[in-house]
Amino acid sequence: MRIELTTKLKAIEEYQREKNLKNVATRYKIHYATLSRWIKKFNENKILYHRPWNRMPPEVEKTVMLLKENNPQITLNQAQRNLQKKGIRISIKGIYDIWNRYGFVKRLVDDPFSFFVRETPETKNCLEYVRHLLNSESSQENLKKAARIVNALPGYPAHYDYILEQIPENLLSLRRRFDKLYNQFLKIPTPEFYKKIHRLRRQFERKKLYYSAIIAGLSEILALHWMRTPEKEIALNDHLKGLKGRLRDPILNFQLTFLEATARIELMELERAKRLVEKALRLLRRLPYAAFYESYGDLMTFMSDYNSALRYQFKALEMTKDEETKNRLYFKIGLSLTIDGRHREAIKYLNMAKIEFKNKYFASYALTQALAYLGLGRIEKALYYLQKTLEKSEREQFRNTIFTTICCYGAINCLIGEKEGAKNLLSNYLRLIKKYKLKREAKIMEHLINPENLHLPAAKLPTIYLVYLLKWAKASKKTSDYRKLQNYAKKYGIRGFLHRLFLYIPEPVHEMLKKGKNPEIPRCFLQMPLFNPETPVYYIKILGEPVVYKNQEYLRIKLTTKESAFLIYLGLNASEPEKSVSVTEIYNNFWHKSKTPEDRFSHMLVDIKKKLMMPGHLLMIQSYYNSKMLVNKGFYIATDYSDFCSTLTRAKALQRAGEWSFARKEYLRAFKLFRGEPFKKNFDNWSVDMRFRILSQFETEAINFAKSCLEHSNKTDARKILQKVLKIIPDAEEAKNLLDILSTGHKKS
Repeated sequence: MRIELTTKLKAIEEYQREKNLKNVATRYKIHYATLSRWIKKFNENKILYHRPWNRMPPEVEKTVMLLKENNPQITLNQAQRNLQKKGIRISIKGIYDIWNRYGFVKRLVDDPFSFFVRETPETKNCLEYVRHLLNSESSQENLKKAARIVNALPGYPAHYDYILEQIPENLLSLRRRFDKLYNQFLKIPTPEFYKKIHRLRRQFERKKLYYSAIIAGLSEILALHWMRTPEKEIALNDHLKGLKGRLRDPILNFQLTFLEATARIELMELERAKRLVEKALRLLRRLPYAAFYESYGDLMTFMSDYNSALRYQFKALEMTKDEETKNRLYFKIGLSLTIDGRHREAIKYLNMAKIEFKNKYFASYALTQALAYLGLGRIEKALYYLQKTLEKSEREQFRNTIFTTICCYGAINCLIGEKEGAKNLLSNYLRLIKKYKLKREAKIMEHLINPENLHLPAAKLPTIYLVYLLKWAKASKKTSDYRKLQNYAKKYGIRGFLHRLFLYIPEPVHEMLKKGKNPEIPRCFLQMPLFNPETPVYYIKILGEPVVYKNQEYLRIKLTTKESAFLIYLGLNASEPEKSVSVTEIYNNFWHKSKTPEDRFSHMLVDIKKKLMMPGHLLMIQSYYNSKMLVNKGFYIATDYSDFCSTLTRAKALQRAGEWSFARKEYLRAFKLFRGEPFKKNFDNWSVDMRFRILSQFETEAINFAKSCLEHSNKTDARKILQKVLKIIPDAEEAKNLLDILSTGHKKS
């Protein structure tokens, strides 16, 4: 019976501690002579798995390997003839086995972008020994020894990345450096990954290791894909095809076709993209594996065909057993479902995906959650996930999420009747979208900003063509055009996308409602102010003296100190229908000393409803088991503090993305919302806590902004904001010191 290397190493470790051969041998149920032999081999570095007796000598293996490295398109027969000329007699199977060990053939179908190979007893034993070396003592000698062993492996198996992480890059061979770097994709900043993989690919080419250069080049294109630089992607793709020659490798051909197709779609070269999509489908018939079904599903999302995307994503999910892949597919299926307007199903799959904040896909996952909750009319939840999206969107991911994020913010504004604010938001970001060369996104934005333009788009990408059909339905007011619009959205699985477009261009829905016909949009949207003017929307300015608006009209009312505090409390805790707050909590905060808080609260509630002109049934106390809850039954409350937080989040994301000029404008918009000290006359516990929290946030963010301004040689804005801070918070010491530096160049003693 063959004993695992790990068992041998454990026995040797125990012997080294105890120095008692017979005791250790007895515990492991082996003869002490066997243990003695293991120790001798270990000390002579001969304990590793031995090469099979029929294996070709290492120098011959290297010659066979280099044939494929130097000329990727060479066939087995051509290689055999080439070797015969050199006096090396080897079978076709022998050549294939060597190429297989190096990862040139029969590559992993569950991770086709990598150069990893399947684990063998040889590689397993070698890596277990390396692990033992690294765990026993992290000396330079052990690191060098470990590097020599991993460098000597023909191919590196997956799931041993923790070993490569411990070995310095300068000790690794080019192949092992690539294996180590591949595992860092989306774990380090993408621009940094791109520079490293670009340099590595060029080194492969200089050494004429062209096959390795092609595999490294695929990762390089992936990095460019995440950074949204389609022109560079296509140029590199063409270069790799030149290196590949006539190599008939379906995996490589599929990946190159897939990556070129997505780049062509980004450039709106749809005719060429469609031909590439057809080619990818033909190649897919030879690759019935989960990873390729998933990739083809991704390609369909680029083509805006989410019905087809779902079909292939579900196929991939059925075939995969890997938990990480399942989580990724749950999230992708959730996205496709919410684009199709099936939001409850989408949330079910999103909840199945265990994607945490540190995960590389979290920004896209959070944005999908935002889309789903927006589709269900859950504005507060949608805003929460939009904030998480922007918090996670670092420089390289920001480009991929900013368009949808801004459109979601705009859609929320539209829903509560702030249509002008939504258009302004889109207009402010259109220049950034064009700067990033997001052509299809820019087209959609232009259509939404200017819905009167009926120019037929040249590129009939479903999402863009759908906007045109919507504008045509608006102009014609015909039911047939509305039905055509809905059928087109159903055909491509983009009904959820259409529902969000209706928020910007609602006239066709209004027309259907006038005619008494079903507009086929979510019922929650029909209950919102955009489609139901009877639903009240209150906007409360709390960053200064309280000011109240109803349906965008200023209310000339005088609220008592306690009424304004309660209304703000309600606006921050129960801002949308079906949200509720505990009545006990209200009593404890506002009337904790009163013997009859019920009466006081009841009277105040009646007075507030009168002043706000709110129908009585929209705010009610209901009993739930043993507690009473104050329930919002059909109105919305927005506050300038929520606007401040949203604008600030966008500003920070822009700053992290290196877009300071755009970030500066958002910062200034955020700080402009402050008119004075919030809750100035309110002294209940909740108001005092909120005042401290809001002012601390304002001071901290203003000081950080001022420091950033100084880094960009902008003293004017820094001084202006610091003066505003001191006007609202006179005892802000750090702001005083920073303003003094601006004025005199010296810190105040």
